[in-house]
Amino acid sequence: MSATPLKATIRPPLVDGLFYPARRDALAAQVDDLLSRSPVARAARFAVISPHAGYEHAGAVMAAAFRGIAERRIGRAVLIGPVHRDPVEGIYLPESEAFSTPLGHTPVDTKAVDALLSCGPLFRRDDIPHLEEHCLELQIPFLVRLFPGISIVPMLVGSGRYAVASALQRALQLTFADTAAYTVFIVTANMSSYMTGKDPDAESAAMEQLLLRGDAKGIVAAAERRVISACAPAAIAAVLSLAGSDCRVEMLARARSQAEDADPSHVVHYAALSIDPAPPA
Repeated sequence: MSATPLKATIRPPLVDGLFYPARRDALAAQVDDLLSRSPVARAARFAVISPHAGYEHAGAVMAAAFRGIAERRIGRAVLIGPVHRDPVEGIYLPESEAFSTPLGHTPVDTKAVDALLSCGPLFRRDDIPHLEEHCLELQIPFLVRLFPGISIVPMLVGSGRYAVASALQRALQLTFADTAAYTVFIVTANMSSYMTGKDPDAESAAMEQLLLRGDAKGIVAAAERRVISACAPAAIAAVLSLAGSDCRVEMLARARSQAEDADPSHVVHYAALSIDPAPPA
């Protein structure tokens, strides 16, 4: 008799108490405070880019990104982030049916996951990358405070190649074109990091220029040449392409974090940006 495989239905929090408070009331209060103190006007953007780091370092920048979508009437958020650990080519969707934070369980839109899985062999259902990755988890408390009852479509991208970006863009278009009015796209990425690059200041400046031009192909090409060290270049390129060649990208906030050892070269750059399709002529 063979053993029945165990399947986790809830992806547990990994960095509660480290990157954000572990207590429900403290987390809710911190997120609400960050959102209320952000100078960014509440808006209804098509998509945003938000960083991932401890709220102490990047929380204000993350709040700026989420203020950019605060006026949307949405029921679903597509969360896209990088695979930091052992990235291999693939786009990973969860087996879990909900992601948990101290604010409760946030349901996964399993029908959307099934639809994405049908879009090609790059799309895989696998909880392991999600159980090793913190970037999406950090976005969820902001989402649930702004949009109670929202569902999520979490995916992790393990390659920066343009073929992966193109496949992701096509899959997003096929899956969400008919429901775009109540779907928001959130890419989580840091603009540069000393851990993956050599000159974080220059790499962040180069990334910001490419983003503000809406240059999806340029971002992937720069990542391949190691001109930039931003994580999730394929995810960013896919959402830029989804918004269209004439999309408008706006800088909402930025910050830099220096590591505790005070080495001035140990810097991570954070930014919040909004992405909107060009207005009709």
